[in-house]
Amino acid sequence: MRRVSKEMGLLFVLVLLTLAGCRAKWDNPSGDWETTARESAELPGTDAGQWEIVDETQTEEEEIEASRPDEEREETKDFFYYGYAALQTDQEQKLYEEILDSLKDCKEETVLSTQDAQLTDRIFQLVIADHPEIFYVDGYSLTSYESEGKIVQISFTGSYLLGRDEIERRRVLLAETAAQWLGGIPQGADDYEKVKYLYEYLILHTDYEKGSADSQNICSVLLNGKSVCQGYAKTLQYLCQQLRIPAMLITGEVEGQGHAWDLLRLDGDWYYVDPTWGDASYRQIEQEPSTKETFPAVNYDYFCVTTEQISRTHVFTKGQELPECNAVRDQYYRREGLYLETADLTAVSEIFDRAVEQQEHVVTFQCANEAVYRELYRLLITEQQVFDFLPPPGNSTAYSESDAQRTFTFWL
Repeated sequence: MRRVSKEMGLLFVLVLLTLAGCRAKWDNPSGDWETTARESAELPGTDAGQWEIVDETQTEEEEIEASRPDEEREETKDFFYYGYAALQTDQEQKLYEEILDSLKDCKEETVLSTQDAQLTDRIFQLVIADHPEIFYVDGYSLTSYESEGKIVQISFTGSYLLGRDEIERRRVLLAETAAQWLGGIPQGADDYEKVKYLYEYLILHTDYEKGSADSQNICSVLLNGKSVCQGYAKTLQYLCQQLRIPAMLITGEVEGQGHAWDLLRLDGDWYYVDPTWGDASYRQIEQEPSTKETFPAVNYDYFCVTTEQISRTHVFTKGQELPECNAVRDQYYRREGLYLETADLTAVSEIFDRAVEQQEHVVTFQCANEAVYRELYRLLITEQQVFDFLPPPGNSTAYSESDAQRTFTFWL
């Protein structure tokens, strides 16, 4: 944030926007999931159905055999999950369904229809990316079966973080909290308005806190109100899916640190949304305590953006098969009438007047290109014409700008 004073000229206060502490658990192409390929030994020639499990690991008493309703078995086919839809073959889709079924039912062991461990790992990661409701799994292990030196069968076991009673208790609490959050969505809202409501509600009810409990899953936000990037992203994904809005978790890096955000489909078009970067508590980590109230509580620079826009600051994990997001209809600044295609001071005046009329405390708008951005910087800040648009007494204001997204924010 910077402050410009009519009497004193320009006084610059540097604000550091930290990207640290937002490390996703799996942030490289091969993933960081704990995948244990159990040592296998050759089995003697035996009749079919008499395979011996090799190097079987004893399970804890709290590993779960809870069953889920049969109707959930058809959920994958009834609703669009991006990871599932991207699979090219019936074999891959079948494997996806086997892993999903195993994790939802918390099975101790599931025999898979493939003997390909690498394919299993890839499909497992897609299942986790598609399904934030599986909050109690942090990896898996495989048991291989061999005959005459050849692997003929592998079985899959999820690594469960919680026991049956605790999983069921949290499922109930999560459903209740989600229903409460979703209940505030205005009647007749379109997809953009629904997601904007959830984005704002999540941000206003969550504090960014490194080291918070359950920070890699939805419990951190919905039950604890404290999380990091992966918790933010998974929670927005989870809530969107409750509304039948397709959503997927995306992983990558920002300034060399692991990060997570969302891919959403709104009324047929794909957009990226980063709820963590919309939260002032995340952006204020390095601020002095006395200035912690200066940022707007919600920032929209990364709400419903294109691939080109988010790629200016975010690096995607390699290997993710993602759509080219180029729709602009529901980009926040366009949709809200805060998008300037020329350095038109009349349009700027209208934006300020509307904010004052609505009793807003800040004004934020976006420029269509670099030329417009630089020209408005010259007019509003260098030449201090911003004072022509401020409400009385209008002799001082604070501001910030984003070169990456070409936005200005002025405090009223």
